[in-house]
Amino acid sequence: MLDAIVGYDPTDPQTAGSAGNIPKSYTDFLQLNGLRGTRIGLLAALLGSDPADAEVASVVRGAVDEMNAQGAEVVEVTIPGLADLLTDRANGFLVLRQDFKFDLNAHLAAHPGAPVRTLEEVLVSGKFHPAVETNLRNSQAVESRDTQEYFAHIVKRNILREAILKAMVDNGVEALVYPTIRRKANVIGEMQMGSNCQLSANSGLPAIVVPGGFTPDGLPVGLELLGRAWSEPQLIKFAYAYEQATRHRHPPAGTPALGQQ
Repeated sequence: MLDAIVGYDPTDPQTAGSAGNIPKSYTDFLQLNGLRGTRIGLLAALLGSDPADAEVASVVRGAVDEMNAQGAEVVEVTIPGLADLLTDRANGFLVLRQDFKFDLNAHLAAHPGAPVRTLEEVLVSGKFHPAVETNLRNSQAVESRDTQEYFAHIVKRNILREAILKAMVDNGVEALVYPTIRRKANVIGEMQMGSNCQLSANSGLPAIVVPGGFTPDGLPVGLELLGRAWSEPQLIKFAYAYEQATRHRHPPAGTPALGQQ
C-alpha cells in the first residue's frame, strides 16, 4: 500500500521532500532479522506514572525484553521538557483543530461533485459519528488561523522535532519505542485516555505500530516505533522482525477467516 501512495503530488508542496527518499519497494525491508544489531530508545516518560498506566507499561517492558532477545539493544531515553512540548489547551491537538476546517473546505472546493461543500454543511447534514461532533464543532468555530497562539504552537512543533532528534543522536538510537496508548482499552462508549499519538503527529516524524502483547485480562497493547524523517524502510524492518518473532495477535472471534462467508 505504501508503495502505491508515496511520491510527489504537485498540489501538495510538502511531498516535494520525498524526492530521492523513496525506495524501489518498501517490501524489500520485510526482514526477519531486522532488529539484530540495532539500538532502540525506550521513551520511558510515555509509559506514564499514574497507577492506571501500570498494566500497559508492564506489557511494553516485556516487549522490550523480546526485542533484546532478537538482538536489539534497548536503552532508556529522556527528552527534557517533553510533557510541555506535547501540551496545549486542546490536549496537544490545537493546530489540528485550527487547520481542519480550512483544509477540509479547500479539499471539498476542488471536488465540485462532492455531496457536501463545507464542514458547515457536514454539520447541518448530521451525517457524522457522535464521537467526533465536539471536535467538528470546535473546528467550525475557528474564525482564523492568523493568531498568535496558532503560530506559537507551529514553532513549538519545530522545537519538539529538534528535541526528539537531539535525544536520538545523544543516545545513539535508531528509533524510539513507547506504547501508542498508555492505558488499556476502555469499553465502547467511554472516552479513551492515555494517547501518545501526538509525538509523531506533532513532530512530523514517521512512526509505525505493531502488536506488543496483551494485558492480563486479554486486551491488546500497541507498540509504537518512531524514527527520523524518511526512515520508513527502517521502521518497517524493525516492526516486521518483531511482529514475526512474537506473533502478538489474536484474530477477533467475530471475524471469519478469509474465504469464508
